[in-house]
Amino acid sequence: MNNTTNKETYILDDSIAFELMDLLKAKARHFIKLNEYVYRLFDGQSVVTFTTLENDIQVEMIKG
Repeated sequence: MNNTTNKETYILDDSIAFELMDLLKAKARHFIKLNEYVYRLFDGQSVVTFTTLENDIQVEMIKG
């Protein structure tokens, strides 16, 4: 079985990250608020995690 995953990490400005989150929420099967700093979206093929940093938001996307 060939199980490859692709991981991409970005650091975005707050306003851009929240716009991206709103767009992805429309396609997500699950939207989970892990705590006040971490949100995770899952669409069946990929997981996107938004983590609030001091001045920006880290967006990590794992495609499988």
